[in-house]
Amino acid sequence: MKKTLLLFSLILIFTSCKDDSKVTFQNKVVKDTINSNNDTIQGIKILKEFYLKFYGSDTIFDDENLKRKFVSERIIKRIDSLSDGEDLILDYDPFINAQDYSGHIIRKTLEIKPLKNKDEYRVSFLLIGRKDEKRTYVDFLLKKAENGNFLIYSILNDEYLNFNNDSISLNKSNRNTN
Repeated sequence: MKKTLLLFSLILIFTSCKDDSKVTFQNKVVKDTINSNNDTIQGIKILKEFYLKFYGSDTIFDDENLKRKFVSERIIKRIDSLSDGEDLILDYDPFINAQDYSGHIIRKTLEIKPLKNKDEYRVSFLLIGRKDEKRTYVDFLLKKAENGNFLIYSILNDEYLNFNNDSISLNKSNRNTN
């Protein structure tokens, strides 16, 4: 009888410990999901605010101080290095992947969706609003800055701003040999 009671007590202890670990794991998953959803909402909000401020009007808006609220220093420096001087490589705006746009059309057609990987987003819009125009897609990687705000850290589908160094050095050397 004592053995049965001891065995029953041990089984009860093990199953209660197992349930506690299951609850702890479930709580962690719920917390991670909530944090991930909050980050996704914040990332979409930052990208939307950026596009509406800088591209939501037909008037060119170029405030470098305000741009630093949305864009990482490494992107800003890379754009500057590729669009100044004799070695002009970027002759388009990488955030719209074009030179010309209609702010009204971008504002009207702007869509932002999270991609499969964490902190990656796809922004899509029409540039001019022509009947046969295809949507423009720009994929971003956002990173949290020290202040907790998200910044555009790279443009994933831009060969110069995805920070794959091989493409830049290759293209610079090809330009110099032509």
